[in-house]
Amino acid sequence: MATILITHGVPSDGFTALKAHHLVIPAPLQAFSEKELLQYIMEADAVVACGKLPGHIIRAAAKLKIIANYGAGYDGVDIAAAAACGVPVTNIPDIVTRDTAELAIGLMLAVSRRIGEMNLRLRREAPETLFGMGRYMGKSLRGQVLGVVGYGRIGRQTAELAQAMGMHVIYHDPAQPQSLPLDDVLQQADIITLHCPANAHTRHLINAAAFAQMKRGALLINTARGAVVDYDALLDALDDGMLAGAGLDVFPDEPHIPTQILAHDHVVCTPHIGTNTEQTRYEMAQACAQQILDVLDGKRPENIVNGL
Repeated sequence: MATILITHGVPSDGFTALKAHHLVIPAPLQAFSEKELLQYIMEADAVVACGKLPGHIIRAAAKLKIIANYGAGYDGVDIAAAAACGVPVTNIPDIVTRDTAELAIGLMLAVSRRIGEMNLRLRREAPETLFGMGRYMGKSLRGQVLGVVGYGRIGRQTAELAQAMGMHVIYHDPAQPQSLPLDDVLQQADIITLHCPANAHTRHLINAAAFAQMKRGALLINTARGAVVDYDALLDALDDGMLAGAGLDVFPDEPHIPTQILAHDHVVCTPHIGTNTEQTRYEMAQACAQQILDVLDGKRPENIVNGL
């Protein structure tokens, strides 16, 4: 019987196949502390990584055979340390695609149609000052130019949904054919939506210089990673009106969010819920469980991301 460690509290129904034959150590509601991770990982044959898993914790494992990353983005896992230890790291890129794209569209609607702002105002101001045709008008998505930065699975799915709503889509992704230069996308788009991974090349990709190139009154949507955006520059762009609003699902230092961001009427925030639906969480757990079962059965799992 193998021991499987789940680093964070996630819905467990999809891990039934693992529980039937193996010892599964689930995290509490939030997550194990670093001390607890170090204690449990020493006996773990497999880890379901639902958040950060640094190298010194990976190196403490004595018999680890796989790290199954619970999501598409694996920037929180030290994949180099895992590779040095001979431990494959996997991800699940397909299952999370549709829900994250749906959230990106939802944030676009919430910001462009001022849904978040109007919800806040109705709760704290006299309603009679808010009702009335011609007051607090938003913008329709149809006819707007959507600039997709990162045209992988999620970026393409977001583009497909946006086109169905009447938007014109352009994109930047060095790995994709017919990609426009980033400067062109920033200058032409009414709304920028981010779907690129977090790495050394994309850290603060959207910075003060990028905001300066955008159309005045453009919107920014980020369902990728917080590190892709310089949040100090974002606040400056919002405060001086260069940017009309933002929809943010990810932040540089989660779960901590700058108070200025939370207080801004033209920003809609969600707590990293891109894949947080009942159906998708179940399927994510199933996929991780299958990758672990494959390794325990001596098979090569799908979607190894660290070159082993």
